[in-house]
Amino acid sequence: MPTIAEILRETTIKLLSVGIPPDEASIESRIIIQHITGLSKIHLIANSNDPFPVRETPNLNNIIARRQAREPLAYILGTKDFYNGTFQVNRNVLIPRPETEHLVNLTIEFTQHNHLAVPTICDIGTGSGIIAITLAKEIPNAQITATDISTEALQLAKSNAQKHNAKINFIIQDATQNRPDKSFDIIVSNPPYIKTEILQNLQPEVRDWEPRQALDGGPDGMNILGPLIHSLPNFLHENTPTAAFIEIDPPIVDNCLTAAHAALPHADIQIHRDYAGLERILTIIRD
Repeated sequence: MPTIAEILRETTIKLLSVGIPPDEASIESRIIIQHITGLSKIHLIANSNDPFPVRETPNLNNIIARRQAREPLAYILGTKDFYNGTFQVNRNVLIPRPETEHLVNLTIEFTQHNHLAVPTICDIGTGSGIIAITLAKEIPNAQITATDISTEALQLAKSNAQKHNAKINFIIQDATQNRPDKSFDIIVSNPPYIKTEILQNLQPEVRDWEPRQALDGGPDGMNILGPLIHSLPNFLHENTPTAAFIEIDPPIVDNCLTAAHAALPHADIQIHRDYAGLERILTIIRD
């Protein structure tokens, strides 16, 4: 009977065989075995010489086969960690990424710096709801609205909010087309921003599995970003301080800056880099 350590090595080899990078293959193999055995990372290491539970072999083989087809592990397992929480995900929403945590941090810093006791926040294109829900947990007094054009995405976001006991006003709405019923202190958004021509060159986990409408920003990456930035004066309070924090793609930085200066010419407009040093977050602040 194979040990947990042996199954872990075999799983890693199988993932490597289909082109999954070594670092990812190693980490994902551990996550898969943890998921199946219910062991924590520490207990997995401590019990690595124990026999692998034979009854779980069909489940393991199914997960490996799906991952070898390059289906993202987050979709296979149905969850993904983000910030300080674990969220449900499926093919109707993007998989949370570490760089998006910058949107959360910048929003928290803005509310603290400006002593906003009850900040009003709108998360445009909320997807699985990770940003809105995390902000609701980190800024308990915040009044948060989250919008999306996808009914399926909002259904998942509501489920995540219920799981995390987060009170959020969810609205199905195309924020680039409709004038909002109210204005906010802060706008936060992770919209589609990848140039269409670049999509085909992305890794298969993204290109073939994640929802295209949440990725494709059009020929210049600005199909959604352009109207979104243009509409910010309608979304933000006339009284300051107000801010917008928007995730973008490095190749379209200049286009985003041009649009931001046109929409809010007197604002403090900057670009923040992500953990990899890439230009990732457009910040627009009116003091």
